[in-house]
Amino acid sequence: MKILDRYLSKTIFKSQALVLLILLAIFTLIAFVEELEHVDDPMIYGVPDAIRYVAYTIPQRLLDLSPVIALLGSLIGIALLVKNSELIAIRAAAFSVRRLLLSVTIPATVLVVGLTLLGELVAAPLHQYAEKQRAILRSDKVYLLEGKGLWSNDGQRYFNVRELQHGRIPSGIYIYEFDKAGKLLTYIHANSAEIHNDREWKLIDVEYKTLENGTLVSRHAGELDIGPFWSSNELLILPLPASSMSLTDLYHYIDYKKSTNQRTDRLELTFWQRISLPLSAAAMMLLAVPVGAGTGALRNAGFGQRITAGAIIGIVFYLGSQLIHTLGLLGNLNAALIALSPVVLVFLATAFLLWRMQACAT
Repeated sequence: MKILDRYLSKTIFKSQALVLLILLAIFTLIAFVEELEHVDDPMIYGVPDAIRYVAYTIPQRLLDLSPVIALLGSLIGIALLVKNSELIAIRAAAFSVRRLLLSVTIPATVLVVGLTLLGELVAAPLHQYAEKQRAILRSDKVYLLEGKGLWSNDGQRYFNVRELQHGRIPSGIYIYEFDKAGKLLTYIHANSAEIHNDREWKLIDVEYKTLENGTLVSRHAGELDIGPFWSSNELLILPLPASSMSLTDLYHYIDYKKSTNQRTDRLELTFWQRISLPLSAAAMMLLAVPVGAGTGALRNAGFGQRITAGAIIGIVFYLGSQLIHTLGLLGNLNAALIALSPVVLVFLATAFLLWRMQACAT
């Protein structure tokens, strides 16, 4: 039986690898064409920069496509076994439906673990780095110095953010303002800041010094509203997409937003969507068993019909998930419930189809 388990797993992984290469190539090409629309001045942001951005976001693209890859890859693998009558021979060797499901569960578990590690250790850091570099390159007033953070200048005022906690919260903020002779007029240091939509910043835990009658006078304030600091393109550097954050950073960022009485419903949904993504891929792999092996209307279907059914299922899953997420947000439902509902529905559909498959077998 272990030999059959390994053979089934190998067949499924080979089919998934083929689907992965095809879909990743297609969607990477689409992303590159879209990125070329932002190449206005090759001296600022050129084709090599666009290629680097697209390359750095490939792991995130792989994560986004993982449910479709899992479904189509598994479905093609199982459908090929049916087409070549191999699955009939395997079933004849006392390989029950439950055993077949177990053989698919093993690679599904490996896939869930692999996608989780890929998202945390590879995709999120590379995606965040790509977003930062793209925004910096597009700006003509922003500079990134190694170990010194982000710098910007507006006339005689220089602005430095040493760190972006969780990729989103500015911290270690320094502002220097000079007169035309180069004399320091104002020095401000803040531990962190909140960014408002009107480009005004609320500095928190502020120490500032001003030149009064030739003497620098020190003061301290809990909060200080100041700005504007960033043009519209420079502002992109700070509020990086939530999808580019690791689960750990996203969790802490949500906690920070709650502590400052800000809305977190969309961020919480993104957090649970990230958690549900590997589970969605696993659910799709299990769903491929009854669809690929044939049950109900698909029992006598050909190879092409099974693949078409899988494509339709993938489209319905995507559109249904978007509808559930939108309605859930409008209804202020629990974020975990909204994100995990599509996965639960797929597992229930899989259980029903497997039950029918078992009933037909007996």
